[in-house]
Amino acid sequence: MRRLCHFLLIFLSVFFFLIPPVAAVSAPQKPTVSADNTTFDETTGRYHLIGHVTVIFGNRITQMDDAQVSATELEIWGQGNVQMHVGDDLHFSADAVCLEGFTPAAVLFGRVTLQRPGLIIRAESASCNWNEQTVTFYGHVVSIEKGKETVAETLTYDIEENRIK
Repeated sequence: MRRLCHFLLIFLSVFFFLIPPVAAVSAPQKPTVSADNTTFDETTGRYHLIGHVTVIFGNRITQMDDAQVSATELEIWGQGNVQMHVGDDLHFSADAVCLEGFTPAAVLFGRVTLQRPGLIIRAESASCNWNEQTVTFYGHVVSIEKGKETVAETLTYDIEENRIK
């Protein structure tokens, strides 16, 4: 019986020291949002952000003139001079953006442009999947890569490999 107690004591000690605490397990990352002015509309359950709106999520910084944030769905709809910087050398611009809360996705609308050294892609809209590190462009897509122009209805760009699929 004494050996069993020692065994259980050692086992439980090792078990608790080797397994990380629940708090240390990575929780979903939350975006940081700031603006010049913020108001809350109780009837819609949305925050309205006005002036120099900035959303920081990991290595992505998105800036826009104003935005609406759904407190329940955790979506951020922004418009006006949308600029998104991903890391040091990837830049998007658009008329509007939907940042989908805790999911690794963003949708850009209206005069979308991606710029990276040696590459420019323009389209009507784009869907970003940050988990897969891809951006799919839709509608009158024009790609200029190292001086070569390509026109398509849709086009997928691999961010990590820096190439058009």
